[in-house]
Amino acid sequence: MNIAEYAAGFDEESGYLDHAAFGPVQTAVLEEQRVLGTIQERMRFGAMETLDEQDARVRTVAARLVGRREDQVVSQTATTPGLLHTAFGLTGGVLVAADEYPSLPLALASAASATGGRVQPVVVESGAGWMTPSLVRERLTDDVTAVAVSLVDWQTGYLADLAAIREVIGDRLLVVDAIQGFGVVDAPYEVADVVATGGQKWLHAGWGTGFVAFSDRALNRLRPALSGPHGTTGWPTEVPSVKPGAAGYQMTRVDPVAQARMAVSLERLVSVGVGAVQERVADRVERVLDIADEFGLSVESSRDPRERAGIVVLRPPQGRLTALSAALHNHGVTATTRLGVARVSVFASTTDATLDVFRDACLSYATMQ
Repeated sequence: MNIAEYAAGFDEESGYLDHAAFGPVQTAVLEEQRVLGTIQERMRFGAMETLDEQDARVRTVAARLVGRREDQVVSQTATTPGLLHTAFGLTGGVLVAADEYPSLPLALASAASATGGRVQPVVVESGAGWMTPSLVRERLTDDVTAVAVSLVDWQTGYLADLAAIREVIGDRLLVVDAIQGFGVVDAPYEVADVVATGGQKWLHAGWGTGFVAFSDRALNRLRPALSGPHGTTGWPTEVPSVKPGAAGYQMTRVDPVAQARMAVSLERLVSVGVGAVQERVADRVERVLDIADEFGLSVESSRDPRERAGIVVLRPPQGRLTALSAALHNHGVTATTRLGVARVSVFASTTDATLDVFRDACLSYATMQ
């Protein structure tokens, strides 16, 4: 599949520039949902086997994308449950930024409270800046056993250098919340010990989808604490025991229809290649930057292709965010505006027509009194 064929599998309305909030579900994903839904509706003989196959299907393709084995991957309903499983399995100090999306710091805070301090968040204060390798190096102490970062920062669009962070932290565990970059960044996931993501954003698989992948180092050091019936074995004839490998990091069965949606999305991504998607997204980002420059909108996100993914953050002059929001709304442009900035997020499916609408909105904004 080439990139044009891949992009043709999306059908969002013109003007949609909010993929970092929610990725409109792919046409193929919706079709798979219909097929599996019909199977669940009729439940002909053998239907349960088809539903059961979806778990292995997700793990197979996910493992390929992150450079892991199938037994190192487990399905989740979203990113946050995977991060919670990880946080409760950690021991020692965990370096994390206060400005991360709440999933990471909240998971670690919950684990710290529930474990009586076995897990100890080491928090980089708000406003300290991007989680660069140099910042991570400055904040490391002997008590830190793990470092938790976002692949792409949800507020600023900053793309973390996972390979460089790995060099800095040595043998410590590297935990990555990949939700804002998975599917648009050809990252070296193999250097991470935990990669957690959901499918509702850049994978365009809808809510209720996700997975976590663990390295052998992580599986050896973490201790599953939230295993439910589907993450254990032995019952009902024996006392349940946690399943080996990643399978122990689950509480209950994930909806097989959701797993099928996720599988289709990942299969299509493998078919086109993450690099091709990243290249198309980079081109769309450049177009947004050109339009921002044309109308004097300050760009707060990085312009360096090595430090960005699909998010562009624009800051209008003080008191002008309302005008920009109104212009976007009046032209049918969907983006996220809050805290004085507008977050514009593009994808491989972002059309020239959408970018033209965005430019028209910026023109209206620039001419408002």
